[in-house]
Amino acid sequence: MSIIEWAKKYRYLSPVEAARPGKYRFDITPHLIWPGGPLEAIDDPLVHEVVGIKSAQVAWTSGVLGNALAKWIDIDPSPILVLFPKAEAVKQYVGEKLEPMIEATPRLRKRVDMRSRRLQQRQDFKKFPGGFLKMVGSNSPASVKSTPVPRVGVEEPDDCNLNLRGQGDSIKLAKERMKTFRRSKLIIGGTPTLKGLSAIEAEMELSDKRLGM
Repeated sequence: MSIIEWAKKYRYLSPVEAARPGKYRFDITPHLIWPGGPLEAIDDPLVHEVVGIKSAQVAWTSGVLGNALAKWIDIDPSPILVLFPKAEAVKQYVGEKLEPMIEATPRLRKRVDMRSRRLQQRQDFKKFPGGFLKMVGSNSPASVKSTPVPRVGVEEPDDCNLNLRGQGDSIKLAKERMKTFRRSKLIIGGTPTLKGLSAIEAEMELSDKRLGM
């Protein structure tokens, strides 16, 4: 089952994360399901890195990263790491998007028991059968370096720490976590800042540079 098929069939939106709660529909964000789009690329076993250079508020975090995480947690579990610019961004994502998505979607509620401290559930660490979701701020070298995972997400790379207390670029350190896995996937999306110094522009230069109009 593809990410698009999974989202259409199983995902629900919470009133916390959307103005139109209820069954998830792509008719509000049709650009996410155009042929050759990011969700299709994430499902492609030959694609190991999906880069999105974008403006703000185009449903990337919820519609691309969120739908990928939801499908993986439900039917294709593994360890997953998501890198945010700061620890505060982790708290905001969990409270405004991740936990509301889990609570609103019955299949995810069955997989992630957010009430159980016995299962080591924390705000920045969600355990589920077959894997876990670890969310870290780019300013924490120990958190970025400590966990080998086959799947990594990076949110707003231009705001991430590119000199992690003398230990190097936090994005490169996150990528290093995937090296031992043959079946790896990196999802990286953000809004560019200074031309020539933008981390997301540099990632886009390594891609096939397809455009969504």
